[in-house]
Amino acid sequence: MSAERAPRAQWALARVEAARTLRHPALLTALLLYTALWAWQEGNGGPHGPYPVLQDEDRHTQVPLLLLAAGALVSTHLAATRMHRHGAGPLCGVLALHPWRRTAAHLLAALPPAALAAVLAAARTARYAASPDAVGSPSPAELATGPVVVLLAGCAGVALAHLTWSAAAGPLAVLLLAVLVLCGALGVPGARWWAPVGVADEWTDPLPSALMHRPAGTHLGYLAAVTGALVLFALVRAGARARALRPALALLAVTAVAVGAAQFRPLPDDLAAHRLDVERRPGEHQRCRTVDRVTFCAFPEFLPRTARWRGITDGVLARVPTVERTGRYVVRQRIFLDGHAEGLARPAPLAAWARDDARHGTPGAVTVGTRWDTDDMGEDAVLSFAVRFADRVVGGPRRPDAPPRSGRLCGARAVTTLWLAAQATGQTANALRSLHRRSFGDGIGLTTLGSAEILSVDAPAVRVVLDLLDRPADADEVGARLRASWPALVDERTSTARAARLLGAPVPAPADTARGEEGTRCAEL
Repeated sequence: MSAERAPRAQWALARVEAARTLRHPALLTALLLYTALWAWQEGNGGPHGPYPVLQDEDRHTQVPLLLLAAGALVSTHLAATRMHRHGAGPLCGVLALHPWRRTAAHLLAALPPAALAAVLAAARTARYAASPDAVGSPSPAELATGPVVVLLAGCAGVALAHLTWSAAAGPLAVLLLAVLVLCGALGVPGARWWAPVGVADEWTDPLPSALMHRPAGTHLGYLAAVTGALVLFALVRAGARARALRPALALLAVTAVAVGAAQFRPLPDDLAAHRLDVERRPGEHQRCRTVDRVTFCAFPEFLPRTARWRGITDGVLARVPTVERTGRYVVRQRIFLDGHAEGLARPAPLAAWARDDARHGTPGAVTVGTRWDTDDMGEDAVLSFAVRFADRVVGGPRRPDAPPRSGRLCGARAVTTLWLAAQATGQTANALRSLHRRSFGDGIGLTTLGSAEILSVDAPAVRVVLDLLDRPADADEVGARLRASWPALVDERTSTARAARLLGAPVPAPADTARGEEGTRCAEL
């Protein structure tokens, strides 16, 4: 075939193979599984709840696309070995198109699955960004990772065809990649970033994007180098004789190893210092807005989340006496890094937070974190904020330099605080019931951003509040009783039993009250 016609024939073959790849059963099955997973997640409120944080959601698009990557690898491998598996290998020698051009056509056929992956990643991200509760912004490098992985897998299938013609090789390669990803997800040293996707620890709270330390750009460069090396390897094995191919292959292989190793660089000193400053002095990095009598301060990316915080603060203040509603309240978002370093929760920097609040003229600010969701951890965070805000309302103003309260709530104040928090919204009521079911004993404990600082409520108070939430009487009736008996209900000397009588709830048995308070500070009151 003439040199002028060979490229056109190559592109014609590439178009045919691309169409066959897109309708290959392996790729169609992967697409069906991806669609089913997406539909199931949407039916359950989204993969990570209805409150997406876009700098986290960008990387969450990557793991589902591994399904398409598996389909692309199997389909391209089977396409590249088709003639040999069907016994038509000897005919390849009489075809006008050179073997390396046929290989190039198969490599080009890996592009459409990658383009499909890019469309799906963009669609999912747009879907999350369109949510009224979305915060943050996605990383282009993270969004590009999934499609590049699909392209890498397609090229790997073609390269594998030049090592073995066995139809089982493709599924075995997929299994090997799955094991590598799983090892990275389980924290096997050195496995996370050598895998196609770097699965992060999903138990940590979201961070502002400026504080994140994920080598997304470096990882994308690593994937691109590996993809390029696979392309050149397949062309060399197919007989391409360009002098620059072998040196370029060696250079790309060395680049892939070097860039892959660069992913494991430690946290830079300047970023570590910036993180510590944001943790200890969040007021320096936030913007505030005041709605009625409540000031909400948040990191700029999370400022839209204040609408959800306001739902709780309004729900709490709506049930208290008018004089308590006219006070000034402040809610401040905070982060706490390495709360469970080495498996042990460490104390939160409460004194540093109190000094930061005093410096910014927001003494007694109520802490709220960056996690806000409908799963167990998210609802615990929501309830923790609601209880701490209600405790601030019930406890009244404190010294400007006083740290947030921690310890145990007892008696009438515990009942009043927990009921105000739980009835604020439907989510807080569900969160209390869920936490109570998951707690050891009948009491509950609420951590401060996963730290060792815990605000707990004794068991008798929890039972009284659950009775009030489950009774058919309207919450307005309980609210009216609470406002009428406010001085007694906020008095630390008032017992749980009297609080139950004042609010119209069943009175806990004396034995249950004594057992629930045994060995605690509440037993001394």
